[in-house]
Amino acid sequence: MVIGGMFELEKAAGRLTEERPNTIYTMSGRCAIYACLKDMGSSKKKIAYVPAYTCETVLASYQKAGYSLRFYDIDPDGLKPLFKEDDLEGVGVMNLCGYYGFLTYDDTFIDICHKKGITILHDTTHSPTYPDPKADYAAGSLRKWMGIASGGIATKSSGAFTFPLLPVDEEHMKGRYKAMEERSKAIETGDDSYNAKASETFWDTELRLREIFDAYSSDEYSVDIIRHFNFKAMEKKRRSNFKTVISNLSKPRGWRPIFMSLKDNDVPSHFSLFADNRDDLQRFLRERKIASTVYWPIPPMIDDISRYKGASYIYDHICSIQLDQRYGKKEMEYLANSLNAYSDKH
Repeated sequence: MVIGGMFELEKAAGRLTEERPNTIYTMSGRCAIYACLKDMGSSKKKIAYVPAYTCETVLASYQKAGYSLRFYDIDPDGLKPLFKEDDLEGVGVMNLCGYYGFLTYDDTFIDICHKKGITILHDTTHSPTYPDPKADYAAGSLRKWMGIASGGIATKSSGAFTFPLLPVDEEHMKGRYKAMEERSKAIETGDDSYNAKASETFWDTELRLREIFDAYSSDEYSVDIIRHFNFKAMEKKRRSNFKTVISNLSKPRGWRPIFMSLKDNDVPSHFSLFADNRDDLQRFLRERKIASTVYWPIPPMIDDISRYKGASYIYDHICSIQLDQRYGKKEMEYLANSLNAYSDKH
């Protein structure tokens, strides 16, 4: 692939980065979310106000913590949450997400939630570097941002976490490191069979994690990587790559970007778009050695997705392409030109 694929394992190198206060490191993003929910204690009202467009592993964390789910819809125009104050009766915690590194939610609604005693948990898997001042907890995974085996991280706005994490699950970590080793072999040799092995190993460990996940701690090497990682350089490169793609696009046809510009705190996790015919676009990009991913399938926790018109559209049309720090101007111009070629067909 010219663009796409798993990260290689990072080396723990460079200067020690500044750590936010009240931070814990966990085995995965869902472990981090679950640890936050455990830290809130049993006195919270057991309804969670959560986005109808999300990953099932996020919702599983709330269910494991004893919460029932109440959903809010998402506007496809900029992936803006469509909050409703009438929905807040009985809610104990609200989940936020800055999709793909772009934060579009209404701050004034967060103030309303706080006045009602509702705890705000910001899922930072798509926006790990954003210093959200209004969230009571921030939790997510760093695996979309760097080559790391155990990427869960959580912070608390006030006070330390009040319980010990479980020891890291060694069998899970063995699989994660094995997958990354196979990915490195694929890059070194150009033999795509190693990518297939890496993917198979990754999904074996991922599916097992969905069965066993709890408030597991991270492994020491992953924490060392995070503590020495150059986040500022990563942010700068991703923002630059996004701008290169946008500046080289002709008028899109058959698809459209979700985001066209960057605010000060936006750091893209991907270049995300809506496609009229997603299968056709993904096949076109694959032929040009550009991998794309669909985040996410509709979670089984949502009984009737047709009740959430915006989220339903997003699930059916969204597609995301990597633009991370492994790539530079040449690859991003190639991506833009490939999307332009697709537009020319339409």
